[in-house]
Amino acid sequence: GRSSMNASAHVALGKATFRYSGKSSNAIHSVDLDIHEGEFVLLTGRSGCGKTTVARLINGLIPHFYEGELEGTAKVGGTETREMGIGDIGKMVGSVFQDPRSQFFMTDTTSEVAFGCVNAGLPRNDVAQRVESAFRRMNIQRLRDRSVFELSSGEMQLVAIASCYAMGPSVYVFDEPSANLDMGAVETLRKTLSELKREGKTVIVLEHRLFYLSDLIDRMIVIEDGTVSHVYDAASALSLDDATLAHMGLRSLQLKSALSAIPDHEPTLSKREKAVFEINNLTVSYGSQHSTRSGGSTPRDPRTIGPLSFSARLGEVIGIIGENGAGKTTLSRLCCGLEKEDRGTVSVDGRPLSPKERLGRIRLVMQDPDYQLFSDSVLGELSLGGRRDADVCERALRRLGLWDIREAHPATLSRGQKQRLTIACALVDETSTYFFDEPTSGLDRENMERVSSAIRSLAQSGSVVFAVSHDPEFLLSTCNRILHLSGGLIVDDFALGGPTRERLLSSLWKGDAQWNAHTDA
Repeated sequence: GRSSMNASAHVALGKATFRYSGKSSNAIHSVDLDIHEGEFVLLTGRSGCGKTTVARLINGLIPHFYEGELEGTAKVGGTETREMGIGDIGKMVGSVFQDPRSQFFMTDTTSEVAFGCVNAGLPRNDVAQRVESAFRRMNIQRLRDRSVFELSSGEMQLVAIASCYAMGPSVYVFDEPSANLDMGAVETLRKTLSELKREGKTVIVLEHRLFYLSDLIDRMIVIEDGTVSHVYDAASALSLDDATLAHMGLRSLQLKSALSAIPDHEPTLSKREKAVFEINNLTVSYGSQHSTRSGGSTPRDPRTIGPLSFSARLGEVIGIIGENGAGKTTLSRLCCGLEKEDRGTVSVDGRPLSPKERLGRIRLVMQDPDYQLFSDSVLGELSLGGRRDADVCERALRRLGLWDIREAHPATLSRGQKQRLTIACALVDETSTYFFDEPTSGLDRENMERVSSAIRSLAQSGSVVFAVSHDPEFLLSTCNRILHLSGGLIVDDFALGGPTRERLLSSLWKGDAQWNAHTDA
């Protein structure tokens, strides 16, 4: 307990039950939660279990924004949230969503951090002090006066946290904050969360990726089918074995145990197979010459990727790793013909292909599934163009847990379901080379394992698969080789089995001292 109890930092749900308008069943039922000042609580559970609904009750989006039937109580600082204005709740509870872009209102970072304070009608001097303090405390002075459009996912996340911090809330709610971040950015996020905890803030994190929180949590609360199923203190949570976690659909709290639980996946094809996919001295320059920062125009070097050379054989699943901005997505787009190289060649079966010839021959599944969905039903998405066999479509949808929603409109799906749908579309394609860009960002354990097994079987049936990813558990369970990109060059290329697994994790973690804390079993 703390000597100075700050009532506004106390969060309590009593027998909370909520059903969204137009839905036939409750999203959550009889949820009891009592979160004290200064507590760091992890809320976890399978996708669709009701975590986000609980978060919306805490930050007042239910009932002030999402309509439906609410029973029971939701209190922050001892007051019912339905009796408070959304602006008053916002002063007490800061929220950071999975995609920070969805909560940005301004075009430059400094105005963005000031936005909430200005909106709350605070005096000008006070706003300036709060903004200054937020940039300093979050250690992101380098991000002042930047265009929000030129930030990486990790930088956007930090600006969103700073915007909350400037408002001075006593409670923070984070909804899957690590979903789109590389390991370096996850480490920065961890330090930021640690700072909030040290300041005595109440922190509630909804997450599927658990390992980076293992040394911060006071309690782990598991939600299953809309209700609280388990509550663990930190020591009990950390002592759960992998089988117990798997049974609850949860990922590992320690990467060391994830490491030992994963079998080796050797390509079934012989080493003598000749390369079917090859790139030779591939080079491209990209990025704007100028970027606008708060009115001025600053020249920026266009970034160069390459020269890159590597080859791949049938049956290989090759993970492409590297920090945000290393050139991983650009490399994928180049190989698939969506970008044009300056020099070098991309060859399939020994024949160099122009970007135009590569389009369609080499399949890219993008990180943002909305760009790749066109039909009015899930099943229709797979049979677009009418060239696909009904049995093949059914098998792909069943494999990814989507068969039961085959009649649903793609626009009504959750992000994770959309992601799995774009992967199902790729499964029914008859092509030899695939690139997947972040196929598991924001997926729970069960769906990550579904995607992993689908990708492995794609390779085993005679394709080459590349997967750009920051997700160590996915990479470990899926790939048999790793390409490490840094500054547009390949700095490492190794087979991923037994002893080289540690090499993957230390490459991802960039050898930070924190690495040991996260992997000590």
